[in-house]
Amino acid sequence: MKNIISTLAKTAVVFLSISSFDQVALASNRLPVNLYNIKAEISPEVFIRQATLMGMKELQLSGVANEQSTDAKIKAYAKMMITDHSKANEELKILAKAKGVSLPMGKLEVGTLRSDGRVDSAPENMKDTTRNDNQPEAAGNVKTNAPLTSGELTEADILKSVDELKKLKGASLDQSYVSTMIADHQKAVALFEEGTKSTDAATRKFASKQLPKLKAHLKHVMALSK
Repeated sequence: MKNIISTLAKTAVVFLSISSFDQVALASNRLPVNLYNIKAEISPEVFIRQATLMGMKELQLSGVANEQSTDAKIKAYAKMMITDHSKANEELKILAKAKGVSLPMGKLEVGTLRSDGRVDSAPENMKDTTRNDNQPEAAGNVKTNAPLTSGELTEADILKSVDELKKLKGASLDQSYVSTMIADHQKAVALFEEGTKSTDAATRKFASKQLPKLKAHLKHVMALSK
């Protein structure tokens, strides 16, 4: 009888252990994926390409806001974005050339991204070379060796955001622009903070120089949302 009780007790312990393990495993599956990923150091190429695209998106959306908004504060912020990110992207082009990085600023099926951050929405406008150099080599080769990973900004994302903002007017446009600027600057700050940790001196120097400006932009636009 004692042996039977002992065996039953041991079996219960095993089942409880399995049940507990299952509960832990089930709970762990609900955790954010990024908790499982040990983030490797961002490469100069990925940093430069993503920083360029982020800057281009902010330039283009700010161009729309500056042209279509009727709010003086929104227009002033948009003009500041155009000025600051135009300068930053010019510096990025120099850094990209020094590092042999191909910038993702080529022609797309629905339009073209220009090196100054402006967008031509119609394919026929790609032939226009009067506004600025429109050759692929002027903006950087479209091909790149660094693979994109999920969550990274793409040219298609930018064009979609610009198209959506253009359709809005008045308060809807202002609110959309401000909320997008907040979200995008939060992402930019995170990216540039990673850039400041780069083992590449030139990348680290550029990221360290731009990070305070991005934080100031974020603080400014968050104030506009209140």
